[in-house]
Order: sequence, then structure tokens, then C-alpha cells
Amino acid sequence: MTHIKIVSKFLITSLLLIGAFASQAGILTISGVYQGKNLYVQNPFAGNMRDYCANEVFVNEVKKEYNVASSAFEIDLSFLKIGDAVTVKITHKDDCKPKILNPQVLEAQSSFSISSFAVDSDKITWSTKGERPKGKIFVEQMRYNTWVIVKELPAKGQTIVNNYEVESFHHSGVNQYRIKYLDASGQIKYSSTVEYTSTLEPVTFYPKRVTDKITLSRPVEYELQDAFGNVIRKSKGTEIDIASSPEGVYYLNCDNQTFKIFKK
Repeated sequence: MTHIKIVSKFLITSLLLIGAFASQAGILTISGVYQGKNLYVQNPFAGNMRDYCANEVFVNEVKKEYNVASSAFEIDLSFLKIGDAVTVKITHKDDCKPKILNPQVLEAQSSFSISSFAVDSDKITWSTKGERPKGKIFVEQMRYNTWVIVKELPAKGQTIVNNYEVESFHHSGVNQYRIKYLDASGQIKYSSTVEYTSTLEPVTFYPKRVTDKITLSRPVEYELQDAFGNVIRKSKGTEIDIASSPEGVYYLNCDNQTFKIFKK
């Protein structure tokens, strides 16, 4: 009988230890740079619907006394200095998980900059500094009084100097370009606007009253819209076939110009 009691106590103790270990099995970790703002945590109930999920909070491996026995609590980081590296760990029960509501406050502010940007007759070149991994770069051109993306490419992602070069997209007359940088967190940075005056001859076309096709004076990107603004043709070339289109008014956008067309 004594032997049975000892085994029973051992089993009960083991189960309690296993339960205690399981109740603190989860660790939520976030790292970044302190920028003067605190973290806010949403803290749901554990599976037993009596205790809250979070158990303890550690800041840079030091346990801190925050009131985790509530549905939400604040992690005060004001004892740190601006720019200090910080890692916050929240231990929690294994059947639930707290949620940090504002993790972005530990993200370092982007140091991205465009150090050079030039346009000539054949190409567009620029250099950047302070890129982050998984960013994107867009070359934008002013067309028909709005900025249009003419080239998209993945950013190289290095904090050191990154050099880029793409073919130009000139229309006749004054061209305006800018560079847009989008990092993985959604932050957007724009370059200043650079202008380049092209020596290309303005595009002309014939006839103005069309029966079957429109002929352009040189190969160019174009789009043809119906009277309601719907794009019915979009391509690049010197001829636009509209033989099958119904009679009426159309608008031809090309070379940063808009022409009115009559189909008969």
C-alpha cells in the first residue's frame, strides 16, 4: 500500500510539472530599435478561460514586472535610449498566443536615399543608398498629366551604393521622370523630378477620318479609346487597324499627345 501511495504521489507530481512546463511552452519574440515608443499587447484568455495568456516579459533577457494579468497591457521601454537595440520576449501558455499591436514602432527608420539621378538620350541612370531586402523600384514618367510606371524592377537590397541603368522611354518634347522606392514594410520614397528635352520629332498620323486603319509617322506606344474612354487598342507600332470598329469618335493617345479621330 505504501508503495502504491509513493507511485501515486510521483505520478501526480510529474503531471503537475508537465502541466506547469506546458503552460509556459510558448515564447513570442520581437526585436528592433527603440525609437521612443512603447509596445502594446493584446492578451487573450488561455484555454481554461480563467487565466490570461501571457506569463512573463523579458526585455533584453531581463525579466520586467508588467501587469500581464489583464486583457491588454503596455510594455514600457522608456528606460532605454533612443537607438538602442531591443529584444522583447513574452512567455505564454501553449494553448494561446498574445499579439503585439504595434510592432512597427521597433522598425528602424529608413535611411534610403537616391544619391544620383540622370537622364540622357538613351538611358536613365541612378544610384541609391540604404536599401532594405525585398524592396522594389519603379521608374515613373509623366504622361497625359499623370505619373505612369514605365519600368519596375527588384531593388538590389544593399545598404551600400546600388547602381541602376534602364533604357529611356522618351516622347517628343520635354520628358519628366522620377524614381519610386517601395520597401518591404510599405514605406515609399520618391526622388526629385528630372527633365529631359528630346529631339524626337512629334508623332503625326493620317487620316483624320478613318475607314480601316490609322498610320503613325514613326513607331510609338499608343492606346486608342472610344468615346466613353474605354481602351480598345493598346500596342506599339505605326499602324492601328480599326476596320472592325463601329463608326464614331475615338481618341488616340501617343507621344504624350491626344488626338481626336473620326471613324466613318
